[in-house]
Amino acid sequence: MMKSLLLSVAAVLVLGAFGPMQTTKSPADLDKLLAPIALYPDSLLGPMLLSAETPSQISALSEWLRSHESVKGTPLQDAAKASGFSESNVALVLFPQVVNTMAEQLEWTTKIGQAFTADRAAVFASIQRLRTKAKDAGKLKTNEQQAVTTETTASGQPVIVIEPANPQIVYVPQYNPQTVYVPSTVVIKEEDDDSGAAVAAGLIGFTAGIALGAAMDNDYYYGPYGWGGGFRMYDDAWDDWSDHREDSREDWQDYREDVVEERGDRARDAQEQRTDRTQARTSTAAERTDRTQARTATAAERTDARTTTGAQRTEARTAAATERVPAEARGESQRATSTAADRSGTRSDAFSGYANGKSERAASSRGASSRTSSRSGGGGRRR
Repeated sequence: MMKSLLLSVAAVLVLGAFGPMQTTKSPADLDKLLAPIALYPDSLLGPMLLSAETPSQISALSEWLRSHESVKGTPLQDAAKASGFSESNVALVLFPQVVNTMAEQLEWTTKIGQAFTADRAAVFASIQRLRTKAKDAGKLKTNEQQAVTTETTASGQPVIVIEPANPQIVYVPQYNPQTVYVPSTVVIKEEDDDSGAAVAAGLIGFTAGIALGAAMDNDYYYGPYGWGGGFRMYDDAWDDWSDHREDSREDWQDYREDVVEERGDRARDAQEQRTDRTQARTSTAAERTDRTQARTATAAERTDARTTTGAQRTEARTAAATERVPAEARGESQRATSTAADRSGTRSDAFSGYANGKSERAASSRGASSRTSSRSGGGGRRR
């Protein structure tokens, strides 16, 4: 309902207040043209004004968003950037309702873009007039959704700045541009969260908050401060804002490069440490290998020494055994000869005399007996 009301009011303002296209408009005409968006947060209003300078891209962006409804946050912005949309368009993709309103009211969007291109200072002056009216009417003030402050430009001109109360959550205001800029006696309780009732009463309501999340860390919002940058884009401060944007982007890029370098340094340090540990382990393993090889060589030498000594001993025993075999053989032969001699009675050894003696004595006895017998017999015959 709020979206339809906003669109219908915008249509009345755009189609009823303006005829043919104009490049230069009066302050009253600019106020009518900008009334529906003058109370938007500056960080959202800035990309809207820049995008309005190329309305054809707004139509294309709205069509593109319908085909990417399942993508959210930074991935959606990255996809839009990859599709060729400008950074101001990319900054708006998180707010499809805003993009669709600008696309559906393309003539109104085109007129805003033309006015902004023709005279930015006049557009900013109109925004400040409208904000002053809303603030004086008691409608524009700081609350849970937005922070309203008064700043001073480089030229000393005061400007009303509107920023999200929470840089990570952006609320798009909803209001009736015909009643929000004039005083009202209607009172809405602060605890009443009915945006429709607030709009009907001539106050400012808010859509559900858009959580930026990771979008806070990208450069689509002109620097590391994202939506909380408080861009000063009014009067002569526009150039300062542009410079601030470029400086912030450069600072952010430097910061990202520093982060990458630090990560690279940490990665290199970690790799060097791993390499040192690997080399230390390799060196230790090599030392262990050398010690193992030394022990193996020593063991081999001992084994060779034992083998050589054993072989020498074996050879010595073999030689000794070889020498003993002939001697033993000769001993056996001698024993055999002796035995044979013993058996034949012709043994010639230490006892052979004894045997011979007996034989001799036996022979002597036989001789003596024979002689005696001969003498006795012979004598008888002679007798």
